[in-house]
Amino acid sequence: MTWLLSTNKSSGTKLIRRFCLYLILLIPLLHCSPTVYTPPTTLGKQDYPRTIEYEQSVEDIWVKLTDYISQSSYGLDSLDAENYYAELRFVSKQFHKFLDGGVLDEGGFNGYEGDLLELILPTDDFKSTLTCSIRIQLSRENLSSTTLSYIVTYETVYTKRKVLSEYKLDSQNPIYISTEDSAMSYTIAPSYLLEKQLFQTFSNFQ
Repeated sequence: MTWLLSTNKSSGTKLIRRFCLYLILLIPLLHCSPTVYTPPTTLGKQDYPRTIEYEQSVEDIWVKLTDYISQSSYGLDSLDAENYYAELRFVSKQFHKFLDGGVLDEGGFNGYEGDLLELILPTDDFKSTLTCSIRIQLSRENLSSTTLSYIVTYETVYTKRKVLSEYKLDSQNPIYISTEDSAMSYTIAPSYLLEKQLFQTFSNFQ
């Protein structure tokens, strides 16, 4: 009986030792899991139309544009009736629907996994803000033909007691953020939701 207990104890000790050895070998491998970053898809989106042509006079389109501006929730930064130019602006604290940063997986036990924007521009406690500026220009092609063009500029600020990061991009130009790994950079691009909404709205001026 004593021999049996001794044998079981010896087997148990070996099992524990093997398990500990397994953990010693496994944990470094888990911590060294490679970082995987999937950038946002911008192919084709940057070519989304931001110009609309009308078979109407510039004066008629200007009236429709200013009527829309007066009823919209956007703030008005600039209105130049002589040059048919307007600039609108709004600030958002919940802005991830307007921007896309892709998905980051740092691997390991403590590595971050999820939306890149949540990591670099956290919105908890309203530490981050996004300012969107919409610049609209009407051009007279002839007496009965007008072109409307627009571009959206995005400016983010992450503040926690002091400004920690600022990024600025526009409808046509995503930005690329360098990392410690020279072979990898992060991308912030518009989601193009706002551009699509504006295009649909301005198309209704027809």
